[in-house]
Amino acid sequence: MQSPLAKYLPLQEFWEPFSPLGACKGTFVLMTGYMDESYDGAKQDLFSMSCIVAKGKVWFEMERLWKLHLAAKNKELKRTGRPLISRYHAADCSGRRNEFDGWTHDERDEFVIGLFGIIKRLRGGMHTVGYDVSLDDLMAVFPEWADDRLGSGYDFLTKFILWTIGQDHKENAPGVEVKITLFHDRTTDHDATILNAFNNYMADPNFDHRHYFTTIAPLGWEDCIALQPADLVAFEVFKAAQAHRVARANRKSFTALIDFKSFGIHTRSFNRKTLEEIREHVEKVKAGAA
Repeated sequence: MQSPLAKYLPLQEFWEPFSPLGACKGTFVLMTGYMDESYDGAKQDLFSMSCIVAKGKVWFEMERLWKLHLAAKNKELKRTGRPLISRYHAADCSGRRNEFDGWTHDERDEFVIGLFGIIKRLRGGMHTVGYDVSLDDLMAVFPEWADDRLGSGYDFLTKFILWTIGQDHKENAPGVEVKITLFHDRTTDHDATILNAFNNYMADPNFDHRHYFTTIAPLGWEDCIALQPADLVAFEVFKAAQAHRVARANRKSFTALIDFKSFGIHTRSFNRKTLEEIREHVEKVKAGAA
């Protein structure tokens, strides 16, 4: 049976299809996804979530190159007597604050271009799913969720991301068995929300892709280098969503990212009309099940 979410998840942007080789005659492959989110601070309106999925060998190479890039930058900073950085953090780097305080625009851009170069060089590819929604619109259509605006955003988009990862794999690697483990950046208040969304969806008999997934768990950036490229991509997807809402051209960095042959992306914005259609559809499904 098709998931009730299916009609609202058309493939809009997908440059590089899945091509898993598998660990046993191409029939089984373990893939790992890293999730991150961005939202507009105290205003809490525009909320986005992204997930990067890749095979283990791709993540291994990504982490190796990422560590080398950070080490090279810290060597340069140490040589000039400046504070070292512990990691790449998208918002801080973009705003040149906290550990990136005192950096020039050119220095920041050169550093980030190097990170983009790592993604460009990867063999085996990465696939990203990125969605955004206005929490104001979400609360207007689902007022019963208003007690936890941000939590509702996590719950809503986590389920759509899971559906899309499964559907993209099914469409682009038909017949290939896959097991996908997901990790997300640890949050202050919403780890349980993400876990509950995952568990509830895995228990949904209408979710045809649940057999692809094993588990989801929080990690801190200190324990997982791969959350840093996830942060980079989530930030770019969020900025693209901001630009879309005011009819502004995408950032050059986002345009460069989606042009990489090693990088595939599937994005969508949920507008008020789409949310109202989802509400209507969900009510019909509930009525049919009663």
